[in-house]
Amino acid sequence: MKLARLTDKVSNDFKTLIDFLGGFAPEVSGRSHEQPHGDEATEKLARFAAGRCDEKERTEVCELLRVHPAWIRWVADRVKMARSVAQ
Repeated sequence: MKLARLTDKVSNDFKTLIDFLGGFAPEVSGRSHEQPHGDEATEKLARFAAGRCDEKERTEVCELLRVHPAWIRWVADRVKMARSVAQ
């Protein structure tokens, strides 16, 4: 499985996210997902996806994702995009 290979090279923050997302079936084509609203939330989530958050901000992002679980997919998409650009 592709996700198992990724978990060997990522931090614990992303390993938790990858493990969580690994339990879902692929998205149905054409189905949209909720995007974060507000510039502050979007910026925090983007920094989290890029691995540029400090401990305090990671805690804030985890709370945002707990309150808005639909945003997890948005974060996952940003992580995937960053990985594809880096390779």
